[in-house]
Amino acid sequence: MATTYLKLGLKKKDETKTITINGQEVTVKQYLPIEDKIKIIENVLRNSADDNNFANPVKVEIFFNLELIYNYTNISFTEKQKEDATKIYDLFENNGIFSQVIFAIPAEEYQLLYDWTQETIDAFYKYRNSVMGIMEQISTDYKNLDFDAQSIQNKIADPENMKLLKDVITKLG
Repeated sequence: MATTYLKLGLKKKDETKTITINGQEVTVKQYLPIEDKIKIIENVLRNSADDNNFANPVKVEIFFNLELIYNYTNISFTEKQKEDATKIYDLFENNGIFSQVIFAIPAEEYQLLYDWTQETIDAFYKYRNSVMGIMEQISTDYKNLDFDAQSIQNKIADPENMKLLKDVITKLG
């Protein structure tokens, strides 16, 4: 006979561990819900892309560690402070805070999130560089080009713009 989900009597655990940083008590969550883990991975992926659209390993390190602080601890930041991610990273790294927080998170919890982040980044860029990813990018670029061409054609067809164009050509000789 099967046991029902409700009969299991499962309850959400909100366990935390307290560490001290410069005389301040900081609470570190021992488990993060999967939705929060997905958001962390997405934020790291989005923020670690370089201008050439590849994951910069230094940025991955910065944003992964900052996401740990933002999501696993009760340390609060203003949005303005978060804008200068490298400044926060340097201060936390220089003072050994990342190590303290990582050590306070259960090893399996940390390793799972770290591995999922790396696997997601690898899969994303593997796809982007695959034939399908390249075709998708070309298709997107073509649609934008088509829209731009249509926009130009509409502007030229506008009688007011045509008058201006004739005036400019007449003045140029």
